[in-house]
Amino acid sequence: MNKIKFGLVPPMPGADCEGLIDFSIKADKLGFDSLWFPDHLAFIAPSPAYEAWTIASAIAKLTDNILIGTTSDPHRNHPAVFAQRLATVDHLSKGRVALGLGVGESMNTDAYGIPWDNPFKRMTESMDIMKLLWSTKDTVDYKGDFFQLNNASLLLNLFQDRKSIPFYFATHTDKGLDLVGRLGDGWMPLDLTPDLYRHYLDKIENSAKNVGRSLDDIDSTVWIFTSLGENQDEAYKSLEPYRYVCIMQEQLKKAGYDIDIPEEYQGLNYFNITPTDEVKKQKFRDLGKFFPRDAVIDFTITGSKKECIKKIENYIEKGVKHFVLFHYFSPDPDKAMDIYAKEIIPYFNP
Repeated sequence: MNKIKFGLVPPMPGADCEGLIDFSIKADKLGFDSLWFPDHLAFIAPSPAYEAWTIASAIAKLTDNILIGTTSDPHRNHPAVFAQRLATVDHLSKGRVALGLGVGESMNTDAYGIPWDNPFKRMTESMDIMKLLWSTKDTVDYKGDFFQLNNASLLLNLFQDRKSIPFYFATHTDKGLDLVGRLGDGWMPLDLTPDLYRHYLDKIENSAKNVGRSLDDIDSTVWIFTSLGENQDEAYKSLEPYRYVCIMQEQLKKAGYDIDIPEEYQGLNYFNITPTDEVKKQKFRDLGKFFPRDAVIDFTITGSKKECIKKIENYIEKGVKHFVLFHYFSPDPDKAMDIYAKEIIPYFNP
């Protein structure tokens, strides 16, 4: 069996700069495979929002092996600027940079007057331009619907002239899944049960086959909440206050949970809330009360070490190769991090 990879989402928001750096150094030393920083201008939680790639630059010089990525959008940076930033961190890290791209979130655009129109097209054009600029030191032209280059040159290739950094797409839509299958290096969905994961992965596989690719060409990840405790009751108790971020409403219904959610809560999710809208934020928190315990456990990795291993095995059977863990909802996050590193990861990669 190929190596099963385990990555972490650092405590962002939550930790200060030194805390994020210390956490990342520890994750690298413990043997985790990847770090993924949320690339945000603001968060729902009232915590400092450090610029993700600035933090990544510092970490690039203080770690040795771990892959460094962010989950970003195509709206806040011109792709030429983004390409330069990524190439710079790629050199600092000696080729350990990856990019997760999605269509964006209200919290990062609305309050700042940043356009959010045709986000999928902006995303694909951004990828095309970045790859084009990395491919040569000569001047290039590009004529897109949103971006145009005219005799543009980056003068900076990637570390050791690799052709591109890996592009991971955060998507559940048919159009997005098709893009992963045709062009993606990785798929990075959030909050899925094992069966739902396979349902979407089958669509990616079909698109990959249509262009002569296979799932072997795609790093199939899952971003997932985990609460590891002495037993499931203890682990769930720690996770329960955060039920509202563990499940997306539309996925709950697709997973077979026929739950009547009042109209005032319908459509609410983490991606469409502006951080200054206190009423909407409170409604979003209250949404969790409609998510039953069995659904939360179904959508997360929650329980004792033995129970977490069993759940991870279920995901692997459905095609997951790379777990990106929100582990700090555990009763003791530091202990959970150590157990993953010293007992669970070696179990899957003896």
